[in-house]
Amino acid sequence: MKKYRFEYFASCPVGIEELLNQEILDLGAKSAKITRGGVYFEAFHEIALKAILYSRLASRVFKFLYTFEVNHEKDYYLEATDIKWKSLMDVNQTFRLTTIFGDLPREREEFRNSQFANLKLKDAIVDWFRHHEGIRPSVAKEFPDVSFLARIDRGQEKPYQVTILYDLCGDPLNQRGYRMAKTEAPLKENLAAAMLKTVGWNPSEENLLDAMCGSGTISIEAALIAANIPPSYLKVERYLKNTNFKLWTFQNYPWLTKDELLQENFKTLLKEIMEQAEKGIAFLRSKKGLIVANDISEMSLISARENIKKAKLEGVIEVTHKDALETFPQGKKTLFIANPPYGERLEYGEEEKLKALYKGLGDHWKHHFKGHRAALFTGNLEMLKVVGLKSAKRHILHNGDIECRLAEYSLY
Repeated sequence: MKKYRFEYFASCPVGIEELLNQEILDLGAKSAKITRGGVYFEAFHEIALKAILYSRLASRVFKFLYTFEVNHEKDYYLEATDIKWKSLMDVNQTFRLTTIFGDLPREREEFRNSQFANLKLKDAIVDWFRHHEGIRPSVAKEFPDVSFLARIDRGQEKPYQVTILYDLCGDPLNQRGYRMAKTEAPLKENLAAAMLKTVGWNPSEENLLDAMCGSGTISIEAALIAANIPPSYLKVERYLKNTNFKLWTFQNYPWLTKDELLQENFKTLLKEIMEQAEKGIAFLRSKKGLIVANDISEMSLISARENIKKAKLEGVIEVTHKDALETFPQGKKTLFIANPPYGERLEYGEEEKLKALYKGLGDHWKHHFKGHRAALFTGNLEMLKVVGLKSAKRHILHNGDIECRLAEYSLY
C-alpha cells in the first residue's frame, strides 16, 4: 500500500483540461499532468487550498490518500482495513463514500457495481473503528463531515488498482453561490468561465453581449473575470458571517485542523478574497456598458436579475429585453456570445424554427457586426452548418454528457 503526499487532482468538464492545467500552474503548483476530465498536480497544501478558493475552472479538488492493488472484492475489504482511518477522520464525524470506475479489465467481473464496492469500503471503515475505538462512525448522504472518493482502475501486478482520495470541497466549486434562480438548462458556472477563456475574451479591448443570457451565468462569470474577483467570494463572505458553519469539507480534515500554518494561510486568503471582491466590484461600477445580458424571455430575465443581484453586480451588468436578432454592438469592439437552444427533443415543426434561429444569427452578424466577433455554443452540430458563416475556430467542450462545439467567428 502506498500513501500519497502533496498530490492532488482537480476535476473539470471535458474539453477544458488544458485551460485548467495552466490555471493550476499559474496558482503555483510544482507540476501538473492533464487527463480526461481533470488535472493531476503536485503542490504544497497552501497551493491546493488556493486552487479550491481561486479556481474558476475546477469542479472539485481531491487529495490522494492511498492506493493499493487487489484481486477481488474480498481483497478490497481486507486492504481497506489496513488503512489507519483515525488519521483521516474522527469516529464522531459522519462520512460519505463515492465510488467511480475507470479503465477496468473486461474479462474480470469481480467489481459488479459502484454500490457494492461502496458497501465493501464502508464496512472496512466501520469495522476498523469498531475494532480500535469500540464504536462506529455514521454515514451521511447529505452534508457529511468527511467525503471520500474511491476510484477503481485496471491494476499492474493484480487485476485492480484502488485509489482513495479526500474530496476537499463538499459542494462542487462551480456552485459559486449566486445562482438562486435557474432556467430550464443552465450552464455550469465553470463551463461558462471556460467558454470566455477559450475564445480569448479581453475585457480591456471588447465589450460583451450575452445575447441569449438565460439565467445570466455567462454575464456574471464575465464580470468576475473582468474585475479579477475570486469565484469563491460569496461563499467566503457567507462563512465569515458565521464561522461555525463549515462550507468546505476540508475544514473538518486533519489536513487543515492539524496544520497551524495552513490554518493561518486559510485566514489570510479569506481576507484577501474579500478585499479583491470589494475592489473588483468598485472597478466594475466604473465600467458600465462593458457587459450586457439580453434575452427575449421575460421569465429568463427575472432569473438573470435575481442572480445578478445575489452576485452583488446589480447596476454593473446591463440587462435588456430583446430578440437576439435585434441587438447591436455597443460602441467599441464587441463579442457577441450565445448559447442557443440545442433542440434535443424536437417536436413536429420545431426543427424549422431552430434552423431559422441559427440562420438568423449568421445573417444578423453579417449585416450588423462587421469588425466584431461572435461565439456560438451548441450541442447541435448540424445547426452550425445552417449559420452560413465559416467559423474561425471550433472547440470541443462537454456540457454534462452532451458533446458540444464552441464556434468562433471573425466578422469582416
